[in-house]
Amino acid sequence: MRKLTVLRALAEMPVLRRMALTTCLTGMLFIAGCASEPEPTPPATLTATTAEVNLLRLWSSRAGEAGRGRFEPLVTDDQVIVANRKGKVSSFSRETGMRRWTRELDVRLNSGVGGDEDRLYVADIDGMVHALNSATGESLWQAAASSEILVPVASGFGVAVVRSTDGRVSALNPEDGSERWSVSNTPPALTLNGYSRPLLLKGGVLTGLDDGRLLALNMSNGKLIWETVISVPTGRSEVERLVDIDADIVLDDEGIYLANYQGKAARIEPTRGQVIWSVPLSAGAGIGLHEDSLIVVGDNDTVYRLDKQTGQTIWSNETMPARRLSPPAFTPAGDIVLGDVEGYVHVLDFKTGKAIGRTRLTEEPINARPIATDDAVIVQATDGLVAAYRFAR
Repeated sequence: MRKLTVLRALAEMPVLRRMALTTCLTGMLFIAGCASEPEPTPPATLTATTAEVNLLRLWSSRAGEAGRGRFEPLVTDDQVIVANRKGKVSSFSRETGMRRWTRELDVRLNSGVGGDEDRLYVADIDGMVHALNSATGESLWQAAASSEILVPVASGFGVAVVRSTDGRVSALNPEDGSERWSVSNTPPALTLNGYSRPLLLKGGVLTGLDDGRLLALNMSNGKLIWETVISVPTGRSEVERLVDIDADIVLDDEGIYLANYQGKAARIEPTRGQVIWSVPLSAGAGIGLHEDSLIVVGDNDTVYRLDKQTGQTIWSNETMPARRLSPPAFTPAGDIVLGDVEGYVHVLDFKTGKAIGRTRLTEEPINARPIATDDAVIVQATDGLVAAYRFAR
């Protein structure tokens, strides 16, 4: 009975997470008999849409295969900087897509580039953080983290923060990589293959954990300011008890917003960590915040628009099941942009949720969050194709 429960749960999960869980559960499944992992549900067939938005490709370039990690672009004032899994970091002109510089690191990477106008950060599969000069790609320093890192390094406010797979959150000095503080958190025995990126704000670091807790840490010393339980693990099996906070946290002047797997979407009061509202909603891919609403991509690939004041659902789009949607971004006009497992870029109307535009960048997945600028959206696919789109109604 336990074996069937696990297999059924695996079949319903996104590909990335199912692969990680299968590895963790191999021994149990082998002992149970000749069970095998169920085939993933094929992506839903796309239906015709009324093209109310034209997606104009401004440029495209190739940066090398990224794979299925968190390889999202970093966009600065004049550059688009991307990495691939073989350790190549490339800078392209944000305006034209022309390559500016390339840095070959003799390492393998699991995630994309973090950083700012001055410094870039990438982390290799052995947990080594590499800092580069943003303008030239020149290596500045290296620093060892406690274990493998699966999300881009978060930087700002004079600090670089890394989240390791062993649950540790560490703050590094951006000048030389020396450790300022480190906080350990023991993850559950079974977790999803992904992590939310730490979010930096003035005086604090927010990090979501695999056990359903949200922590606010003092940026100066790493001491706990507050912690809030978003979801309590329930169920008989390890799979049923998964409540990882893998979707990136977002915030505005009014609150902190997040969602977790097999759990809830919630709004948190920033100073004390009080839950203002929470609604049942399982999310693994990602969330986005625009104007008065929270856009949540559920783990069933249903897209929800929630009122950020109350958590009430304004609309939901259930037309793309099993398309393994990316986290959302927003066009300059406010419409919603999503990538999918077959390399399509989708545009949903912010007011109604209906599909109003679509184009295909590649035949490979787009699982990283598209990055919005003031006049375009930058997309990176797993095959390393990077493109800038402009949207015209």
